[in-house]
Amino acid sequence: MTTPTTALDWNRSYRNGDHHAYWELSHPSAELVGFLAAHGPGTDRTALDIGCGTGWDTVALATAGYRVTGIDLSEEAVALAALRVTEENPPGPLPAFEQADVRELPFPEAAFDLLVDRGCFHHLGAQDRTAYARETARVLRPGGTLYLRGSRVNAFPFKPLTPEGLADVFTGEGFTVGPLLPFQLQTDAMSLPAHACVLTRTAPAATP
Repeated sequence: MTTPTTALDWNRSYRNGDHHAYWELSHPSAELVGFLAAHGPGTDRTALDIGCGTGWDTVALATAGYRVTGIDLSEEAVALAALRVTEENPPGPLPAFEQADVRELPFPEAAFDLLVDRGCFHHLGAQDRTAYARETARVLRPGGTLYLRGSRVNAFPFKPLTPEGLADVFTGEGFTVGPLLPFQLQTDAMSLPAHACVLTRTAPAATP
């Protein structure tokens, strides 16, 4: 598989502290907190935080009661996220973290009730998006939800979320794609015009 930036690139960025200048948010994201408040406690439910970065949204999921795993392509990010959990000490089961590639997830079928993604999908090209949709469908139980957030502008390094683009890759994998709602994806350093979308796995994943 190909990717526009290697794991080493991301590792270097985290090691040098570059994430603070671009994508770091030093608290759980407001749009995830609102989503979790609207959906009630996650007791006895499982969640996967895709592209967890330094772990703030993973902490929010754990605080809401989910048994949550955070994954990131960067080993440096995963180490920072594990440290974040130690510092925040959220109630309930402590999150787990793994260095993993969303295009080849190391989890069994139907392992999760909820998947969340704040800024991973919008870095992927067409071929990688197809693999992303296939793998998220595989690990998400029928009736489960993917809460996706990403850029609505087409400017390097972002590839926008569009209704047509999401339908193309997710519908064939058994997802119903909800409306794309515009919002501003905030970081500590900047604001990015973005879309939020709730996708529901309503049919079995496609077979190869």
